[in-house]
Amino acid sequence: MFEAFQELIMADAATTRFAIGYISCLLALYAASAVYAHAVPPRSAPKSVVKPAGKSEGGSRIQRTAKAVAVGFAHWVASLNITPNQITFVGLALVVFNCVFYAWHRDPFLFGTSLIVAYLFDTLDGVVARAQGTSSKFGGYLDAVVDRYQEVATYLVIGWVTQMWLPVFLVITGSMLTSYNKARAAIEIPVDNKGWPDLLGKPTRLFILCVALIGDANLPWLLPFTLWSLAAMTHFTALQRTFRSYLLIEAESGAASGVRTSGARG
Repeated sequence: MFEAFQELIMADAATTRFAIGYISCLLALYAASAVYAHAVPPRSAPKSVVKPAGKSEGGSRIQRTAKAVAVGFAHWVASLNITPNQITFVGLALVVFNCVFYAWHRDPFLFGTSLIVAYLFDTLDGVVARAQGTSSKFGGYLDAVVDRYQEVATYLVIGWVTQMWLPVFLVITGSMLTSYNKARAAIEIPVDNKGWPDLLGKPTRLFILCVALIGDANLPWLLPFTLWSLAAMTHFTALQRTFRSYLLIEAESGAASGVRTSGARG
């Protein structure tokens, strides 16, 4: 088993032992984090609470500066004759173009850096919609659907170039299940879209993937190692969301039963 994994990630014995230990510790830490998150669910702030004027948003000076620059750029884009949905489709086109280009040049460093630019551009649609006052429910739905197509295209071309189809398949299915498990819960009960502090959301897993692509030129074991890690962590996240959905649905059912019982007694 050890030799098979060592051959898979194309590393020496010491690096393979480190990789196995790293994955084991990471999964153990995230498992503990998941247990804590379920045992102590985040409390939602009352809707009536209004943020005091002039209060700092927190974060480092670099984070605040970066956010200010990003918001300024988004407002400039919002002043142009372009709609948020058009930005969504442009973001999809950029990702697909980079995927096709990667299938030709097969340079993981170039692919990773260009993907970062494409995915950063894709985040503009929501900011522009808020700046223009054109936010819509369909716009949010369209953005979520396009995100799934972007992710599938990204992993498929990686599978095509590297021929690592099994971990790619597992990452794709884990990512889709992570998204589906929350969306399906929303059909059963009202859910808070931001109240899901699970292990690996889309921005995190794509950031990890881009870092692995950029470092693959100097560390040839990094991309296979990252794909297998993402395969494990995405399915772990999907199971987290299944368990969280169970708790939320049971709590909603219990509350509904309590209301019916009170009504019957009244």
